[in-house]
Amino acid sequence: MKSFFSSRYCLDGPVVFTDEVIWFCEDCEPKKISLKTKSASLANNALQPRRKLKHCVKRLTVRNQQHKKIKEKQKNGKVNSRVHNIRYEQETESENECEPVPSNAPNTNVVPKSVLISQVTATDDLITLEVHVEAQPIAEPMWRGNLLFCDKSKTIGTVNGLLAHLSSLASPKVLEEADLFPEVLSADLLPRSAVWPNSFKKEGPTDRSIALYFFPVNERSSINVFDMLVDDIIRTDDAIRVVTENAVLLIFPSTLLPTQHQRFHSKHYLWGVFKKK
Repeated sequence: MKSFFSSRYCLDGPVVFTDEVIWFCEDCEPKKISLKTKSASLANNALQPRRKLKHCVKRLTVRNQQHKKIKEKQKNGKVNSRVHNIRYEQETESENECEPVPSNAPNTNVVPKSVLISQVTATDDLITLEVHVEAQPIAEPMWRGNLLFCDKSKTIGTVNGLLAHLSSLASPKVLEEADLFPEVLSADLLPRSAVWPNSFKKEGPTDRSIALYFFPVNERSSINVFDMLVDDIIRTDDAIRVVTENAVLLIFPSTLLPTQHQRFHSKHYLWGVFKKK
Protein backbone atom coordinates (compact mmCIF):
# COMPACT_ATOMS: atom_id res chain seq x y z
CA MET A 1 0.00 0.00 0.00
CA LYS A 2 1.41 3.39 -0.95
CA SER A 3 1.28 5.94 1.87
CA PHE A 4 2.45 9.38 2.93
CA PHE A 5 2.51 11.16 6.36
CA SER A 6 -1.20 10.59 7.01
CA SER A 7 -1.05 6.76 6.58
CA ARG A 8 0.37 5.20 9.75
CA TYR A 9 -2.50 3.02 11.03
CA CYS A 10 -0.72 -0.33 10.57
CA LEU A 11 2.60 0.59 12.20
CA ASP A 12 3.61 -0.45 15.72
CA GLY A 13 4.25 3.10 16.84
CA PRO A 14 4.32 6.60 15.68
CA VAL A 15 6.69 7.01 12.82
CA VAL A 16 7.56 10.33 11.25
CA PHE A 17 8.35 10.18 7.52
CA THR A 18 10.56 12.86 6.17
CA ASP A 19 10.47 11.63 2.60
CA GLU A 20 8.00 9.92 0.31
CA VAL A 21 8.25 6.13 0.69
CA ILE A 22 6.58 3.07 -0.79
CA TRP A 23 5.86 0.30 1.69
CA PHE A 24 3.52 -2.66 2.22
CA CYS A 25 1.67 -3.48 5.36
CA GLU A 26 1.38 -7.00 6.79
CA ASP A 27 -1.88 -7.61 4.93
CA CYS A 28 -0.41 -6.62 1.61
CA GLU A 29 3.04 -8.18 1.95
CA PRO A 30 1.90 -11.85 1.32
CA LYS A 31 0.18 -10.76 -1.87
CA LYS A 32 3.49 -9.46 -3.20
CA ILE A 33 5.22 -12.74 -2.45
CA SER A 34 2.38 -14.66 -4.11
CA LEU A 35 2.77 -12.60 -7.24
CA LYS A 36 6.48 -13.42 -7.40
CA THR A 37 5.81 -17.13 -6.88
CA LYS A 38 3.17 -17.14 -9.61
CA SER A 39 5.51 -15.36 -11.99
CA ALA A 40 8.27 -17.93 -11.35
CA SER A 41 5.80 -20.78 -11.85
CA LEU A 42 4.68 -19.36 -15.19
CA ALA A 43 8.26 -19.01 -16.33
CA ASN A 44 9.00 -22.61 -15.34
CA ASN A 45 5.93 -23.86 -17.19
CA ALA A 46 7.05 -21.97 -20.28
CA LEU A 47 10.40 -23.76 -20.22
CA GLN A 48 8.88 -27.25 -19.80
CA PRO A 49 8.03 -27.81 -23.51
CA ARG A 50 11.55 -26.81 -24.50
CA ARG A 51 13.07 -29.27 -22.04
CA LYS A 52 10.79 -32.05 -23.30
CA LEU A 53 11.60 -31.29 -26.93
CA LYS A 54 15.33 -31.33 -26.20
CA HIS A 55 14.97 -34.67 -24.37
CA CYS A 56 12.94 -36.21 -27.25
CA VAL A 57 15.50 -35.10 -29.83
CA LYS A 58 18.27 -36.71 -27.79
CA ARG A 59 16.38 -40.01 -27.43
CA LEU A 60 15.52 -40.03 -31.14
CA THR A 61 19.19 -39.55 -32.07
CA VAL A 62 20.25 -42.46 -29.84
CA ARG A 63 17.48 -44.70 -31.24
CA ASN A 64 18.45 -43.95 -34.84
CA GLN A 65 22.05 -44.88 -34.09
CA GLN A 66 20.89 -48.19 -32.55
CA HIS A 67 18.66 -48.99 -35.57
CA LYS A 68 21.56 -48.28 -37.91
CA LYS A 69 23.80 -50.73 -36.04
CA ILE A 70 21.04 -53.41 -36.05
CA LYS A 71 20.51 -53.02 -39.83
CA GLU A 72 24.24 -53.40 -40.45
CA LYS A 73 24.30 -56.63 -38.40
CA GLN A 74 21.24 -57.97 -40.22
CA LYS A 75 22.80 -57.15 -43.58
CA ASN A 76 25.96 -59.04 -42.66
CA GLY A 77 23.85 -61.98 -41.46
CA LYS A 78 21.95 -62.18 -44.77
CA VAL A 79 25.19 -62.27 -46.72
CA ASN A 80 26.52 -65.11 -44.58
CA SER A 81 23.29 -67.12 -44.90
CA ARG A 82 23.77 -67.40 -48.67
CA VAL A 83 27.02 -69.37 -48.46
CA HIS A 84 25.26 -72.71 -49.20
CA ASN A 85 23.61 -71.53 -52.43
CA ILE A 86 25.32 -72.00 -55.80
CA ARG A 87 24.32 -69.82 -58.77
CA TYR A 88 25.26 -70.58 -62.34
CA GLU A 89 24.89 -67.64 -64.77
CA GLN A 90 25.40 -67.57 -68.51
CA GLU A 91 26.50 -63.94 -68.95
CA THR A 92 27.08 -61.69 -65.88
CA GLU A 93 26.03 -61.79 -62.25
CA SER A 94 22.76 -59.94 -61.86
CA GLU A 95 19.48 -60.03 -59.98
CA ASN A 96 17.85 -62.29 -62.59
CA GLU A 97 16.04 -65.31 -61.21
CA CYS A 98 15.68 -68.81 -62.59
CA GLU A 99 13.17 -68.88 -65.41
CA PRO A 100 11.44 -72.26 -65.94
CA VAL A 101 9.75 -73.05 -69.21
CA PRO A 102 6.26 -71.49 -69.43
CA SER A 103 3.50 -74.07 -69.82
CA ASN A 104 2.18 -72.39 -72.95
CA ALA A 105 5.46 -72.05 -74.90
CA PRO A 106 7.69 -74.57 -76.75
CA ASN A 107 10.96 -75.63 -75.16
CA THR A 108 13.15 -73.85 -77.73
CA ASN A 109 11.48 -70.42 -77.47
CA VAL A 110 12.68 -69.44 -73.99
CA VAL A 111 16.30 -69.10 -72.94
CA PRO A 112 16.97 -68.87 -69.19
CA LYS A 113 19.18 -66.09 -67.91
CA SER A 114 20.38 -68.10 -64.93
CA VAL A 115 19.79 -71.34 -63.07
CA LEU A 116 19.42 -71.33 -59.29
CA ILE A 117 20.63 -74.56 -57.71
CA SER A 118 19.95 -75.36 -54.07
CA GLN A 119 21.79 -77.31 -51.43
CA VAL A 120 22.07 -81.07 -51.98
CA THR A 121 21.21 -83.86 -49.58
CA ALA A 122 21.55 -87.63 -49.96
CA THR A 123 18.61 -89.97 -49.46
CA ASP A 124 18.98 -93.73 -49.83
CA ASP A 125 21.13 -94.34 -52.92
CA LEU A 126 19.84 -91.38 -54.94
CA ILE A 127 20.80 -87.75 -55.25
CA THR A 128 17.77 -85.74 -54.09
CA LEU A 129 16.92 -82.28 -52.78
CA GLU A 130 15.13 -80.79 -49.79
CA VAL A 131 13.01 -78.09 -51.39
CA HIS A 132 9.37 -77.03 -51.38
CA VAL A 133 8.77 -75.61 -54.86
CA GLU A 134 7.62 -77.39 -58.00
CA ALA A 135 10.26 -78.52 -60.50
CA GLN A 136 10.28 -77.21 -64.06
CA PRO A 137 12.56 -78.02 -67.03
CA ILE A 138 15.09 -75.31 -67.81
CA ALA A 139 14.46 -74.08 -71.35
CA GLU A 140 17.98 -74.43 -72.76
CA PRO A 141 18.85 -78.17 -73.10
CA MET A 142 21.95 -79.43 -71.32
CA TRP A 143 22.53 -82.21 -73.85
CA ARG A 144 21.60 -82.99 -77.45
CA GLY A 145 22.20 -86.45 -78.85
CA ASN A 146 20.98 -89.99 -79.48
CA LEU A 147 20.11 -93.11 -77.49
CA LEU A 148 21.65 -96.33 -78.77
CA PHE A 149 19.88 -99.46 -77.46
CA CYS A 150 22.08 -102.55 -77.31
CA ASP A 151 21.57 -106.19 -76.38
CA LYS A 152 24.74 -108.20 -75.79
CA SER A 153 26.83 -105.75 -77.82
CA LYS A 154 24.27 -105.82 -80.61
CA THR A 155 22.40 -102.71 -81.64
CA ILE A 156 18.66 -103.24 -81.51
CA GLY A 157 17.45 -99.68 -82.03
CA THR A 158 18.33 -95.99 -82.06
CA VAL A 159 16.40 -92.94 -80.95
CA ASN A 160 17.80 -89.82 -82.58
CA GLY A 161 17.22 -86.18 -81.78
CA LEU A 162 16.86 -86.22 -77.97
CA LEU A 163 17.17 -83.20 -75.69
CA ALA A 164 18.01 -83.36 -71.98
CA HIS A 165 16.77 -80.39 -69.94
CA LEU A 166 18.04 -79.73 -66.44
CA SER A 167 15.42 -79.58 -63.71
CA SER A 168 15.08 -76.24 -61.93
CA LEU A 169 15.66 -78.16 -58.68
CA ALA A 170 18.62 -80.21 -59.89
CA SER A 171 21.72 -80.44 -57.72
CA PRO A 172 25.18 -79.26 -58.82
CA LYS A 173 26.24 -82.90 -59.19
CA VAL A 174 23.61 -83.40 -61.90
CA LEU A 175 24.98 -80.44 -63.80
CA GLU A 176 28.53 -81.75 -63.55
CA GLU A 177 27.57 -85.26 -64.69
CA ALA A 178 25.41 -84.08 -67.61
CA ASP A 179 28.32 -82.02 -68.93
CA LEU A 180 30.24 -85.30 -69.43
CA PHE A 181 27.59 -86.94 -71.65
CA PRO A 182 28.85 -88.08 -75.06
CA GLU A 183 26.73 -87.38 -78.11
CA VAL A 184 25.59 -91.01 -78.22
CA LEU A 185 24.48 -92.70 -74.99
CA SER A 186 24.51 -96.51 -74.86
CA ALA A 187 21.29 -97.62 -73.17
CA ASP A 188 19.76 -100.85 -71.86
CA LEU A 189 16.02 -101.50 -71.79
CA LEU A 190 15.24 -103.37 -68.54
CA PRO A 191 12.19 -104.24 -66.44
CA ARG A 192 11.42 -101.33 -64.17
CA SER A 193 11.30 -103.56 -61.10
CA ALA A 194 14.97 -104.47 -61.65
CA VAL A 195 16.19 -100.88 -61.37
CA TRP A 196 13.48 -99.15 -59.34
CA PRO A 197 15.24 -97.26 -56.49
CA ASN A 198 14.53 -98.37 -52.94
CA SER A 199 13.40 -94.90 -51.88
CA PHE A 200 10.66 -94.98 -54.55
CA LYS A 201 9.26 -98.27 -53.25
CA LYS A 202 8.00 -96.61 -50.05
CA GLU A 203 6.46 -93.33 -51.16
CA GLY A 204 7.04 -93.16 -54.91
CA PRO A 205 8.86 -90.45 -56.89
CA THR A 206 7.87 -86.78 -56.91
CA ASP A 207 8.87 -83.82 -59.05
CA ARG A 208 11.77 -83.34 -56.62
CA SER A 209 13.16 -86.68 -57.79
CA ILE A 210 13.66 -85.44 -61.37
CA ALA A 211 17.24 -84.63 -62.37
CA LEU A 212 16.71 -84.40 -66.15
CA TYR A 213 13.73 -84.04 -68.47
CA PHE A 214 13.93 -85.72 -71.90
CA PHE A 215 12.08 -84.35 -74.93
CA PRO A 216 12.49 -84.76 -78.70
CA VAL A 217 13.82 -82.08 -81.00
CA ASN A 218 11.20 -80.11 -82.89
CA GLU A 219 11.11 -82.39 -85.91
CA ARG A 220 8.21 -84.60 -86.93
CA SER A 221 10.28 -87.77 -87.36
CA SER A 222 12.01 -87.37 -83.98
CA ILE A 223 8.72 -86.58 -82.26
CA ASN A 224 7.06 -89.70 -83.69
CA VAL A 225 9.92 -92.00 -82.65
CA PHE A 226 10.02 -90.46 -79.18
CA ASP A 227 6.27 -90.86 -78.70
CA MET A 228 6.50 -94.54 -79.73
CA LEU A 229 9.35 -95.10 -77.24
CA VAL A 230 7.37 -93.51 -74.39
CA ASP A 231 4.25 -95.54 -75.22
CA ASP A 232 6.24 -98.80 -75.34
CA ILE A 233 7.92 -98.16 -71.99
CA ILE A 234 4.57 -97.35 -70.37
CA ARG A 235 2.90 -100.42 -71.85
CA THR A 236 5.68 -102.89 -70.93
CA ASP A 237 6.54 -101.21 -67.60
CA ASP A 238 10.21 -100.98 -68.56
CA ALA A 239 12.97 -98.49 -67.77
CA ILE A 240 16.13 -97.26 -69.50
CA ARG A 241 19.54 -97.58 -67.86
CA VAL A 242 22.56 -95.60 -69.03
CA VAL A 243 25.98 -95.96 -67.43
CA THR A 244 27.61 -92.50 -67.34
CA GLU A 245 31.07 -91.36 -66.26
CA ASN A 246 30.50 -91.35 -62.50
CA ALA A 247 26.94 -92.60 -62.01
CA VAL A 248 24.06 -94.60 -63.47
CA LEU A 249 21.26 -92.72 -65.19
CA LEU A 250 17.82 -94.32 -64.81
CA ILE A 251 15.09 -93.07 -67.15
CA PHE A 252 11.38 -93.60 -66.46
CA PRO A 253 8.07 -92.48 -68.03
CA SER A 254 6.23 -89.52 -66.54
CA THR A 255 3.20 -91.69 -65.73
CA LEU A 256 5.04 -92.79 -62.57
CA LEU A 257 5.01 -89.25 -61.19
CA PRO A 258 2.14 -87.58 -59.31
CA THR A 259 -0.80 -86.70 -61.54
CA GLN A 260 -0.02 -82.96 -61.80
CA HIS A 261 3.48 -83.73 -63.15
CA GLN A 262 2.64 -86.52 -65.63
CA ARG A 263 2.26 -84.32 -68.70
CA PHE A 264 4.19 -81.49 -70.28
CA HIS A 265 2.37 -79.58 -73.02
CA SER A 266 -0.38 -82.21 -72.65
CA LYS A 267 1.99 -85.09 -73.53
CA HIS A 268 3.82 -87.77 -71.57
CA TYR A 269 7.61 -87.52 -71.46
CA LEU A 270 10.69 -89.21 -70.00
CA TRP A 271 12.57 -88.14 -66.91
CA GLY A 272 15.83 -89.34 -65.39
CA VAL A 273 17.44 -89.69 -61.98
CA PHE A 274 21.06 -90.45 -61.16
CA LYS A 275 22.01 -93.38 -58.97
CA LYS A 276 25.43 -93.65 -57.38
CA LYS A 277 27.70 -96.33 -58.77
